[in-house]
Amino acid sequence: MPEEMEQQEQGGKKKGGLFNIIKLVAIPLVISLVVSLAVFFVLGSNKQPSQEEQQQAEQAAPTQIKAVVITAGKYQTFMLKGGRDVVVVDSLTLLVGSEPCRAAVGEKNDEIMDALSTIFLSKERFDLVTPAGLDLLKKQIREAVNQITGFTGEKEKLGVLNVYIYIKAISTVQ
Repeated sequence: MPEEMEQQEQGGKKKGGLFNIIKLVAIPLVISLVVSLAVFFVLGSNKQPSQEEQQQAEQAAPTQIKAVVITAGKYQTFMLKGGRDVVVVDSLTLLVGSEPCRAAVGEKNDEIMDALSTIFLSKERFDLVTPAGLDLLKKQIREAVNQITGFTGEKEKLGVLNVYIYIKAISTVQ
């Protein structure tokens, strides 16, 4: 009898040992499976923006359209302060935020050219040869064109966004 009890105990240990090994392998496997499925569902629930949302975002962001005031190669001269110096502008292009602004720039070209003459008449030679002076000139042109076209206040983001000017020369006139 004692031999039979020893065999039963050894058999029970083998069954229990196998069960313990299965538990050690299966539990981490099940946990990793559950975690990976949870991550998959969480990431899967983040949807890409729909086409409607993309269109609304595009409409909210202003478009950028070029409006040419002085065509490249068509030199335009403006008198500077004092009447002794002139500036030769090779091209002047405006980056505008809407089609109505580009159309207004085309319609009010005479008023814009008059405003440019007034701006340049307040400048001296040294105002146009420094980076700070050019930045100020661009800012004044942008504000003047926005004022003329009516794109001020809330509508300013649809008006002139940037000014590109190429000054060919500054010369003294006798």
